Amino acid sequence: MGLGTLVRGLIFGKDADRRRRSAKAARIRALPDRRVMAENYIPALAADGGRILWVGCREYTLDDYALLEAQGGEVWTTDIDPAAARWGREGLHRTGDVCEADRLFSDRTFDTVVCNGVLGYGVDSSEQQQRALKALAAILRPGGRLLLGWNTDKIADPVAAGLTEADFQAAPLGDQPTRVRFDAVTHVYDSLIRRG
Repeated sequence: MGLGTLVRGLIFGKDADRRRRSAKAARIRALPDRRVMAENYIPALAADGGRILWVGCREYTLDDYALLEAQGGEVWTTDIDPAAARWGREGLHRTGDVCEADRLFSDRTFDTVVCNGVLGYGVDSSEQQQRALKALAAILRPGGRLLLGWNTDKIADPVAAGLTEADFQAAPLGDQPTRVRFDAVTHVYDSLIRRG
C-alpha cells in the first residue's frame, strides 16, 4: 500500500480509494468514445454473441463484460499486467502479451476481439502492432470481428499504414460506420472482420 493510499485512508476512511477509483471510472465512461462503446458497440456485439476476447482490463471495463454476455456470449479477458486480473473475467482471464495472443490462447478461437486502448499504450512500435494484429487474427475465426480502438496522439494510423490489410477488412458494426472519430478526444474506432 502506498503512502498516499494510507494517508487518504486515515483521513477519509478506508473506502476513500475505492470511491476515488469509482469516480475516475465514471469520468472515463462519460467520455464520448466510451459512450459509443456502451451505447452502440456493446449492444451490437452482445446481439452477435459467441466467444468474445476483451484485451486490456481496467475498472471501467467491468460492466461491459456482463452486458456482452446478456444474450448468451462468453467473455474472456486478457491483460499484460498481472494486477489487472482483478478487473478481468474470473476463471476466463489470462495474463499475457497481446503480441503473443496466438500462444496465450492457442486452445481457443474467438468470434470477436475488442482491443481498445492497447495500441499506443504498450504496443507502440509498428512492428509490435503488426505482431499483435497477426496474433489476434490467428485466434479469430474467419469472418470474426475485431473492434480496434486507438489514439491519434499515441500512434500513427494502423489501418492507413497497412497493418490490418493482410488479415482484416473494414466492416460496419451495428449502426456505426467502419471508422468512428471524435472531435473532443483523439480516440478512433476501426471495425474490421477477419478475412476468410
